[in-house]
Amino acid sequence: MTSVARADNPQQAKEIIERDGICVIENVLDGPALERVRAALRAGIERDEANSVPVRGFPFDPDFRNIRVFDLIGKDRVFVEMAEHPIAVEIVGHFLGRPFLLSNFSANITAPGSGAMGMHADQGYVPAPWPPYPMAINVAWAIDDFTDENGGTRFVPGSHLKDHGPDWSDGPEGTAPVECPAGSIFVMDGRVWHQTGPNRSADRIRAGLFAYYVRPFIRTQWNWSMTIRSEQLEAMTPLMREMLGFGTNVTSSLESLYLKRGASGQ
Repeated sequence: MTSVARADNPQQAKEIIERDGICVIENVLDGPALERVRAALRAGIERDEANSVPVRGFPFDPDFRNIRVFDLIGKDRVFVEMAEHPIAVEIVGHFLGRPFLLSNFSANITAPGSGAMGMHADQGYVPAPWPPYPMAINVAWAIDDFTDENGGTRFVPGSHLKDHGPDWSDGPEGTAPVECPAGSIFVMDGRVWHQTGPNRSADRIRAGLFAYYVRPFIRTQWNWSMTIRSEQLEAMTPLMREMLGFGTNVTSSLESLYLKRGASGQ
């Protein structure tokens, strides 16, 4: 079984990702930080369910056991801090250049008995043959331990060196699990073939948060201009505004107009 290589610092992580397409960095969040994130995630799920926002049964999931939560940036300040964490920003900037965009930030929570997601690559929308560098980088935050048994992400070793993505029907043959303790991050090149693993445990959920970054000419999955409230935007750093598409030279006039009109996100 292939084990995902660990890095002790961002520079080492960059070298491992260049080689393997994926890397784990442990102990990025400590115990109190993890509890803060878990509380914010629980509140976000409850708020979405109370407002009839779908959290289950998405077409890319095989059943209704998985929970997915979107628009984390709009739900709690802690998710903003994670999206612009210095380790994440340094690694993403190395592979995508600057500026880059935060395309989405979502949660994927597997429950016992949940099945595997279809095999895919995060830049699957890019026509083949792919260039020899990524169009996207995914920074995954392990909020619980990721194990082979509880639905930890599975990936195809060496797949970032291919010039195309998989078929959605491709099975788990040749995959390896991403296993890491809660508080870790693992960073994936957008070309890596991967899937949510099946949760075969009797009683353990597995919560992961996925910050998905893209090159600036790629349209984001989430339309931040429709959901970010003006008071949230005013409280953000220039870096965060840039990642959401509000802070670049191209969009500075749009940002100014947005703040003046007091956009509500409705």
